[in-house]
Amino acid sequence: MTTNFDFQSHPFVAIWETNARSGPQTGDTLDFSNRDGLELTDKEAEQLIRDIAELRPPVFFFAGDDPLRRENIYSLVQYAASCGLHPNMIVGPNSNLTRAAISDLKKADLSRLGLTLDAGTAQMHDHLCAFPGSFARTLEAMKWANECRLPLQIHTNLRRRNLQQLKQIASVIRCFRIVAWIVSFPAPQPRESLHDVPSAAEFEEAFALIHELAQELPFKVKTEEAPHYRPFVVQQRIRVRGAAGSLAVLPFEDGGIPGILPINEAMASIFISSTGEIFPAKALRISGGNIRRDKLAEIYRNGEPFASLRDPDNVKGKCGECEFKDLCGGSRARAWALHGDMFEEEPCCSYLPIAAAARKVG
Repeated sequence: MTTNFDFQSHPFVAIWETNARSGPQTGDTLDFSNRDGLELTDKEAEQLIRDIAELRPPVFFFAGDDPLRRENIYSLVQYAASCGLHPNMIVGPNSNLTRAAISDLKKADLSRLGLTLDAGTAQMHDHLCAFPGSFARTLEAMKWANECRLPLQIHTNLRRRNLQQLKQIASVIRCFRIVAWIVSFPAPQPRESLHDVPSAAEFEEAFALIHELAQELPFKVKTEEAPHYRPFVVQQRIRVRGAAGSLAVLPFEDGGIPGILPINEAMASIFISSTGEIFPAKALRISGGNIRRDKLAEIYRNGEPFASLRDPDNVKGKCGECEFKDLCGGSRARAWALHGDMFEEEPCCSYLPIAAAARKVG
């Protein structure tokens, strides 16, 4: 991926939350009845897919609490493919994914299936996800996807509780044929404990291990909600080359960091909720409008908060004076969650910009 992608006009990633949990969990049963009637109808969903196709994002995801529980999901996947999109789907640990469902997704022209694995052992994964048996079901689904030759990627949500699980997860997934491992550092959601948010030092430790594993694994390793992983990798490359402190070296001059877009995710993504609200990301719930009354392309290209997020001069604190501002920019979702201001500095970054370091010395 090169930096000449026109993210001012086209998002790199578009995600539609096909459904949301509308009721409490009772045993193994979830209520997906959409009792309030607010979720998009199939007709509205098809219009949304056409609107997304107009934006031509290279990556489009069906997401949600469990996309497979939505009626006509296979038809919607096929419709997205017919509109020129390359539909992917993220299926959570609560999904009862069957071999037949994977086969049907393949027939519907799904480009890639994403599965969640948050630990390298059944006990830890099932505990973190709160779905007993989900570890075994996930591994079974991985096997079925391989057998169906449906491209597969694994998603890991990394928090303080499972920071030490990276090597174990890598050992599990390297036994399968996958195309990418997405390691996400989710921003805390409302009412979620901040105790589970890794510290800046813990982020650095995780980055070092991710970087080490990325050199060994036979598939791409990508981070999400961790834009400061990019400058971390750049600094590793500079050290290896012996170009001490030479920040003039172009960080993507030799083809980039495999699997990582060389811009902040918040600059080039769009998330549409199950009720049509238009957000920059799942974790950054600042609405720019609703597809039932607003034009999606217009909101992304000219509306707020999207236009402001694409201007790196809006970031504050040490992020605003950092020499890696254009490459990184910090997690806007985490800044919003922890500071109440999406342009505040990244709260989980230990790097001290040159300008700030000079003031400290002076």
